[in-house]
Amino acid sequence: MSTYIMTLLTPTDKVAPHVQEELAACGIVLKPWRTGDVPAEEVAGLLIAHPDHAAVLGHGPVRVSETPGLLLIYGEHIPNGFADSLQRTYANQGSGEVVRMAFFCGRERVLLGGNPNGKWIRQLCRQLAHHGHMSMVCQMREVDEVIDQLPRYLAWKEQFFMELGEVCDQQGISLQRVSRALGMDNRIGQQWLYPDRQDHTRVCQWIEREYRYVLQKANVHKVALWGRIFLWSQMPAEWLADKEVFLYMWGDGLFPNEKFPNWTVCTNWEKTLENSDLLIVGGVHDQLRELPLHQLVRLMRQAIVVDATASFPIQEAQAYLKSYRTFGEKTNVWE
Repeated sequence: MSTYIMTLLTPTDKVAPHVQEELAACGIVLKPWRTGDVPAEEVAGLLIAHPDHAAVLGHGPVRVSETPGLLLIYGEHIPNGFADSLQRTYANQGSGEVVRMAFFCGRERVLLGGNPNGKWIRQLCRQLAHHGHMSMVCQMREVDEVIDQLPRYLAWKEQFFMELGEVCDQQGISLQRVSRALGMDNRIGQQWLYPDRQDHTRVCQWIEREYRYVLQKANVHKVALWGRIFLWSQMPAEWLADKEVFLYMWGDGLFPNEKFPNWTVCTNWEKTLENSDLLIVGGVHDQLRELPLHQLVRLMRQAIVVDATASFPIQEAQAYLKSYRTFGEKTNVWE
């Protein structure tokens, strides 16, 4: 076993692709138990990336006691306290070291939970450093608590800035500049939009309100939507009634045809934007952020954009677009 390459066995070959990618970036190679072609002495131990995987512990062709002893509990879908319960089980059997591991800070850093003096904690710290990842060692329950609390904090932070955006609108000032100034304080930071939110109610309400405002100012026939389906599925069924709607979507999720039977789903973003009067951006996507605004204007019939992701620089949007609306930025030029 190479010093900085670690092989772990998995109870299933259906490990989520993002788990495989994240662990591969740390030099961790995954092999399913059923292959039978990986000698026990060549693996570090076992991977548990979902609580269901633990059901087969001790029943597979390779047990923890038959490996060097690492039981790695990985990812954000592990229940709080789950790793601790496994630790108690294996501590009583005297077979294995349980380590809780999760990526943090946008996959830049790694949290490791377990015995700070444990053999495998120390090995993982060295391996992560070799592959360019800074790690922090703490208790397993502390890792769980960070994973649980981070989404709550980010949702609260986004809500604060959305409410601040309403204040900026009322006062005729820029949320972008206010938020940047606040973010100069390291306790706050610059980023506040939270695209992984579970509850899109506030964003949906904002989008619908701004859409109604556009209808008062412009004659809209074709609407282009850009974003994942889990956002649009929370919008009212009738909100784009009587409009020609083209949706460019990506990621997992089935399109709810029963709710929006007249929408056209596109896999080509140029077709989505072609001859549209209004673009509503509901999801962050690098392709859109990198799109030159003059090209966006060329494709659209009317360059009107309602953007819930703050994808474009404000000054550039003012220069190129007929109207650009994002949180706390009244850049509409209707006159």
